[in-house]
Amino acid sequence: MSGVYNKFEDDGLTLDKKRHVNVYATDFNTTLPKLHTNINAEWAWVLVDIPATYSQQYGDKQHGGFIDIVQPVYKGSLLGFERSVINMACRLEYVDWNTGTFRETGGNIADQLAGISPAVSWRPTPQTVIRINYKYNWQWDLLGNPPARTAGLQAGFSSYF
Repeated sequence: MSGVYNKFEDDGLTLDKKRHVNVYATDFNTTLPKLHTNINAEWAWVLVDIPATYSQQYGDKQHGGFIDIVQPVYKGSLLGFERSVINMACRLEYVDWNTGTFRETGGNIADQLAGISPAVSWRPTPQTVIRINYKYNWQWDLLGNPPARTAGLQAGFSSYF
Protein backbone atom coordinates (compact mmCIF):
# COMPACT_ATOMS: atom_id res chain seq x y z
CA MET A 1 0.00 0.00 0.00
CA SER A 2 1.36 3.41 -0.87
CA GLY A 3 0.20 6.96 -1.30
CA VAL A 4 0.65 10.66 -0.74
CA TYR A 5 -0.32 11.67 2.81
CA ASN A 6 0.25 15.43 2.96
CA LYS A 7 -1.44 18.55 1.61
CA PHE A 8 1.19 19.62 -0.90
CA GLU A 9 -0.79 22.24 -2.82
CA ASP A 10 -3.47 24.82 -2.04
CA ASP A 11 -5.16 27.03 -4.65
CA GLY A 12 -2.36 26.29 -7.11
CA LEU A 13 0.37 27.27 -4.62
CA THR A 14 2.93 24.56 -3.87
CA LEU A 15 3.22 24.08 -0.10
CA ASP A 16 5.57 21.08 0.02
CA LYS A 17 6.65 18.19 -2.13
CA LYS A 18 4.37 15.17 -2.29
CA ARG A 19 5.26 13.03 0.72
CA HIS A 20 4.59 9.32 0.51
CA VAL A 21 3.90 6.57 3.00
CA ASN A 22 4.64 2.99 1.97
CA VAL A 23 3.35 -0.03 3.87
CA TYR A 24 4.59 -3.56 3.28
CA ALA A 25 2.80 -6.37 5.08
CA THR A 26 2.77 -10.10 5.22
CA ASP A 27 0.24 -12.32 6.90
CA PHE A 28 -0.15 -15.96 7.76
CA ASN A 29 -3.03 -18.11 8.89
CA THR A 30 -3.48 -21.79 9.38
CA THR A 31 -5.44 -24.33 11.37
CA LEU A 32 -3.64 -27.26 12.97
CA PRO A 33 -5.60 -30.30 11.74
CA LYS A 34 -5.89 -32.55 14.80
CA LEU A 35 -6.20 -29.87 17.48
CA HIS A 36 -8.20 -27.39 15.36
CA THR A 37 -5.95 -24.62 16.70
CA ASN A 38 -6.28 -21.49 14.57
CA ILE A 39 -3.18 -19.30 14.15
CA ASN A 40 -3.31 -15.86 12.54
CA ALA A 41 -0.30 -13.57 12.27
CA GLU A 42 0.64 -10.36 10.51
CA TRP A 43 3.78 -8.24 10.34
CA ALA A 44 4.07 -4.83 8.66
CA TRP A 45 6.82 -2.36 7.82
CA VAL A 46 6.00 1.31 7.29
CA LEU A 47 8.23 3.89 5.59
CA VAL A 48 7.19 7.55 5.85
CA ASP A 49 8.76 10.48 4.00
CA ILE A 50 9.22 12.90 6.93
CA PRO A 51 10.73 16.37 6.34
CA ALA A 52 14.37 16.54 7.51
CA THR A 53 13.49 19.58 9.64
CA TYR A 54 11.11 17.53 11.82
CA SER A 55 12.19 16.24 15.21
CA GLN A 56 13.30 12.62 15.35
CA GLN A 57 10.28 11.84 17.48
CA TYR A 58 8.36 11.61 14.19
CA GLY A 59 9.31 8.12 13.08
CA ASP A 60 10.07 7.58 9.42
CA LYS A 61 10.40 3.80 9.86
CA GLN A 62 7.98 1.64 11.84
CA HIS A 63 7.32 -2.06 12.13
CA GLY A 64 5.13 -4.35 14.13
CA GLY A 65 2.70 -7.18 14.16
CA PHE A 66 0.74 -9.74 16.08
CA ILE A 67 0.02 -13.42 16.42
CA ASP A 68 -3.37 -14.78 17.52
CA ILE A 69 -3.69 -18.36 18.72
CA VAL A 70 -7.26 -19.62 19.19
CA GLN A 71 -7.99 -23.06 20.62
CA PRO A 72 -11.54 -24.47 20.63
CA VAL A 73 -12.20 -26.18 23.98
CA TYR A 74 -15.90 -27.04 23.56
CA LYS A 75 -18.15 -27.61 20.55
CA GLY A 76 -21.81 -28.48 20.89
CA SER A 77 -25.14 -27.29 22.20
CA LEU A 78 -25.12 -24.44 24.72
CA LEU A 79 -28.09 -22.30 25.82
CA GLY A 80 -30.14 -23.51 22.86
CA PHE A 81 -27.45 -22.82 20.26
CA GLU A 82 -26.66 -26.14 18.60
CA ARG A 83 -23.34 -25.13 17.00
CA SER A 84 -21.77 -23.25 19.92
CA VAL A 85 -18.00 -23.07 20.30
CA ILE A 86 -16.06 -21.94 23.36
CA ASN A 87 -12.48 -20.84 22.60
CA MET A 88 -9.42 -20.00 24.64
CA ALA A 89 -7.17 -17.50 22.92
CA CYS A 90 -3.98 -15.53 23.29
CA ARG A 91 -2.75 -12.54 21.30
CA LEU A 92 0.85 -11.35 21.33
CA GLU A 93 1.59 -7.99 19.75
CA TYR A 94 4.51 -5.65 19.24
CA VAL A 95 5.05 -2.34 17.48
CA ASP A 96 8.09 -0.12 17.16
CA TRP A 97 6.71 3.32 16.28
CA ASN A 98 10.16 4.73 15.54
CA THR A 99 12.78 2.28 14.30
CA GLY A 100 16.31 3.62 14.32
CA THR A 101 18.85 5.61 16.31
CA PHE A 102 19.24 9.24 17.33
CA ARG A 103 21.49 11.17 14.91
CA GLU A 104 23.27 13.01 17.71
CA THR A 105 24.10 10.12 20.05
CA GLY A 106 23.62 6.92 18.07
CA GLY A 107 21.38 5.68 20.90
CA ASN A 108 18.29 3.60 20.17
CA ILE A 109 14.98 5.38 19.64
CA ALA A 110 12.79 3.24 21.87
CA ASP A 111 9.19 4.28 21.12
CA GLN A 112 7.71 0.75 21.40
CA LEU A 113 4.70 -1.16 22.67
CA ALA A 114 4.39 -4.85 23.50
CA GLY A 115 1.31 -6.64 24.75
CA ILE A 116 -0.27 -9.94 25.64
CA SER A 117 -4.00 -10.64 25.75
CA PRO A 118 -5.34 -13.98 26.96
CA ALA A 119 -9.06 -14.37 26.24
CA VAL A 120 -12.08 -16.61 26.37
CA SER A 121 -14.85 -16.39 23.79
CA TRP A 122 -18.17 -17.97 23.01
CA ARG A 123 -19.48 -18.32 19.47
CA PRO A 124 -23.19 -19.19 19.72
CA THR A 125 -23.21 -19.19 15.90
CA PRO A 126 -20.32 -19.07 13.41
CA GLN A 127 -21.02 -15.38 12.68
CA THR A 128 -21.32 -14.11 16.28
CA VAL A 129 -18.77 -13.89 19.09
CA ILE A 130 -18.82 -12.71 22.69
CA ARG A 131 -15.30 -12.30 24.04
CA ILE A 132 -13.56 -11.26 27.27
CA ASN A 133 -9.85 -10.32 27.20
CA TYR A 134 -7.34 -9.49 29.85
CA LYS A 135 -4.86 -7.12 28.25
CA TYR A 136 -1.39 -6.33 29.59
CA ASN A 137 0.91 -3.82 27.85
CA TRP A 138 4.44 -2.54 28.22
CA GLN A 139 5.10 0.84 26.57
CA TRP A 140 8.55 2.40 26.28
CA ASP A 141 8.99 6.12 25.69
CA LEU A 142 11.29 7.68 23.08
CA LEU A 143 14.33 7.56 25.40
CA GLY A 144 13.90 3.93 26.48
CA ASN A 145 13.00 4.58 30.09
CA PRO A 146 11.52 1.63 32.02
CA PRO A 147 8.18 0.74 30.42
CA ALA A 148 4.84 2.02 31.59
CA ARG A 149 2.69 -1.01 32.37
CA THR A 150 -1.04 -1.01 31.87
CA ALA A 151 -3.64 -3.69 32.21
CA GLY A 152 -7.36 -4.01 31.80
CA LEU A 153 -10.34 -6.15 30.99
CA GLN A 154 -12.06 -5.84 27.65
CA ALA A 155 -15.43 -7.25 26.71
CA GLY A 156 -16.68 -7.39 23.17
CA PHE A 157 -19.60 -8.51 21.06
CA SER A 158 -19.51 -8.89 17.30
CA SER A 159 -22.05 -10.24 14.85
CA TYR A 160 -22.11 -10.38 11.06
CA PHE A 161 -25.30 -10.67 9.09
